Amino acid sequence: MAFAAHAGAVLLRSRGSFGGTADSPSIDPWALAFGDGGESEPRRFPEIDCLRSALAPATLAAAEDRAAALAVGADRVLIAAGTLSEETYLRALGEHLGVAFEPLDDIPRALCPIGNERLIESAAAGLLPMMINDDLCLVVAPRAAAARRISGIIEDNPQLARRFRFTSAECLTRFVLRHAGKTLAARASGELKRTWPTLSAAPPRWRGNIVRVASAGLMSLFAFVMAPAAALYAVEIMLAAVFLAWLGLRLAGAFIDGGRRDRADDLPDDALPVYTESH
Repeated sequence: MAFAAHAGAVLLRSRGSFGGTADSPSIDPWALAFGDGGESEPRRFPEIDCLRSALAPATLAAAEDRAAALAVGADRVLIAAGTLSEETYLRALGEHLGVAFEPLDDIPRALCPIGNERLIESAAAGLLPMMINDDLCLVVAPRAAAARRISGIIEDNPQLARRFRFTSAECLTRFVLRHAGKTLAARASGELKRTWPTLSAAPPRWRGNIVRVASAGLMSLFAFVMAPAAALYAVEIMLAAVFLAWLGLRLAGAFIDGGRRDRADDLPDDALPVYTESH
């Protein structure tokens, strides 16, 4: 997402204020390349270290195997499986890393320094810049392996924990709908017509066609004034062509045999495809 790159660039430009050094890892939480962190055998799934005392080792091992196969974070596997909710996990991760959980329910719109268009994109990117206590923070709803990346960043640079806030995708979506709902509705209803008008079924704007309609009317009036007989003859020919086309369509419909389907050919109930199932 363009917004993800923009938010990452903003934080990278502010890295000097975070206390990071030139050797500090990138703080873009969506980066896919994981730094080695100077460890000979880095942990594969630090994002679920906060759950190792709460869940059975077998459950965590199965989540790690599934996450490795899908190239996502083990946290996403546990959440998708219903083992725990996203908010429960993020609160546990935040407590483990020293990052607060932000539900965004009482945050005023003025504290988010981006326009409504970018705010809409933030819901898809899972990133929301926010001014909290006069300090620029990044509110993150982790996707894919973002929780693993953030865990590594904060473990390498604990002072960066104050620059992050966790939130769930549901909380982020509520915030966006609450403050940019009208913009989102306008985009959903008119974006296709604006960007790809040939693919849109929306009616054309009358202002865009008024010039063509006026030009056709003036040309017709000019033809009637300059050559009334010829113009009247042309109109009669067009009307006759329309009448003949309509008559031909009705005759063709009268002679086409649609055929009658014998109800005996209906499939029995047990041969019909199953489209629903009740328990």
